[in-house]
Amino acid sequence: MYIKKIEIFVLETLLNTYNNLDLSLINKDGLLIQKSPNSIDSDFGTSLPLRLAKTLKKNQLEIANILAEKLINEKPDYISEITVVKPGYINFSINKKDIFEILKDIAFNENPFSDLFNNKQQKIQIEFVSANPTGPLHVGHIRGAVYGSALSKILSFYGYDVKNEYYVNDAGNQILKFGLSILNEILKSNKISQSLRNKHIIDSTDSYKGEYVKLLANKINNQINLELNSEDLIQKITQLAVTEMLSNIKEDLSRLNVYFDEWFHETKLFEENTLDIVIEKLKQTNLIINKDGATWFLSEDLGDDRDNVLIKQDSSHTYFFSDIANHYNKFYIRNFDKVINIWGADHQGHIKRTKLAMEALGVNQEDLEIKISQMVTIKKGNELVKISKRSGEYVTLNDIVSEVGSDACRYFFLSRAPNTQLTFDIESAKIQNSTNPVYYIQYAHARLTNLIEKATQLDISLDKLPDLNLLSEKEISIAMKLIEFPEIIDQIAKELEPHHITRYTHELASEFHTYYQSEKIIEENNIELSVSRILLCKAILKIIRQCLDLMMVSAPTKM
Repeated sequence: MYIKKIEIFVLETLLNTYNNLDLSLINKDGLLIQKSPNSIDSDFGTSLPLRLAKTLKKNQLEIANILAEKLINEKPDYISEITVVKPGYINFSINKKDIFEILKDIAFNENPFSDLFNNKQQKIQIEFVSANPTGPLHVGHIRGAVYGSALSKILSFYGYDVKNEYYVNDAGNQILKFGLSILNEILKSNKISQSLRNKHIIDSTDSYKGEYVKLLANKINNQINLELNSEDLIQKITQLAVTEMLSNIKEDLSRLNVYFDEWFHETKLFEENTLDIVIEKLKQTNLIINKDGATWFLSEDLGDDRDNVLIKQDSSHTYFFSDIANHYNKFYIRNFDKVINIWGADHQGHIKRTKLAMEALGVNQEDLEIKISQMVTIKKGNELVKISKRSGEYVTLNDIVSEVGSDACRYFFLSRAPNTQLTFDIESAKIQNSTNPVYYIQYAHARLTNLIEKATQLDISLDKLPDLNLLSEKEISIAMKLIEFPEIIDQIAKELEPHHITRYTHELASEFHTYYQSEKIIEENNIELSVSRILLCKAILKIIRQCLDLMMVSAPTKM
């Protein structure tokens, strides 16, 4: 909140002082305004004079003094003091009265950030999970599901028009192998002639295995009267198996509070001839050639490591071709302004070629964001569980949620940047004390709720919007942490990394618990002080509840 306001104020003053200055030279060196460290007696500061010294060919302290003098002359009411510190920093202290007014706004206004997070015209689509419907979701999919749903929630809160999508890969060789795996299990359980068995059963060494395949085959066999002599038996079985698996995937995701606006099927691209449209568009760019009986996209000409096949020698399409058609549909048929894909680590190598193909079709590279969700390791004793759909030996999403609960899953899987490795400790996630961060935050919410209820029972009224009387360093520290909330949301919206909210919420909860243990919040003999402290607690409660909502973690009122 204040960082942005101070930045605008400083930049306006800077340009009025040095009107020929190129701002791009400043912005490339990181944030212009930063929170002051605890050792500095100020709230915010800037190293701008140090950055400008070489460009302006002036001493950095001289620049700081010139700027500070002009800033002081134009100082807005929300700033109480502006000082210069060697070797050339400018520090800003915030007016405590202004802080208190913001706290009251947070506590009493239903939507205190409406002027910051108002409706934006940009239409964004976020695609995540999108696992092939050939088996249950495993633990690795939890990370993408939590990341995508939290990002969607936060960007919507920020003001964007956001739609979630699960791209269903229901075409291609893997789907056929899945259908054949189910059919093989069905045929094994039926008393049929050897000739009929030989007609359908193929080499199963590369087929999908595991208990889920047997259960699915048995369910389909019992529910539907299959005509084993039918020529399109494999197609029917595959369709039934995919439909059933998608139903299971939707149910598993719902346990994590993950839902999608659209389940877009790859087969729709064929039905609507989108691949034909795309190939014609690419031909117009002279980036398509026929070589060795296959159709190639000349991505090497655009800076890729090699060219890529779109249509194979046997006339079947590649997954890359489907990906291009899928993104063409997003941008040019459904008209999204920005598309964010969250892919697993095994898709890292596909990013460059996908962006190049879309750029060839006229999409600006910055309008297609592809984020990678790295692998997850599960600690279960000393055993590392292998994730493999075909072996059937893996921990499923359902297993983890059943054991530790949705809240712990969402918090822990969201707590690290998605491009870093994550080790999930099941036992730590199940602990019900302050060492478990999600429990610690939820306990703060419950404790705050109890305080507000107790104040109401004692007729400590906040209705008159009293003047605040917060004097302690701890109270001011909490107030500044609360005011930091919009900046966290702004940072997430720019970086597309919602893990910042877990750190922020835990820090806020920690500050509150320390405050609660060191101060008596409700002093029945000092109503004025009690009102101020309860109002502060009400603001804390409001922000913690908002953070839990954005993380899609429950906010218990009793624990």
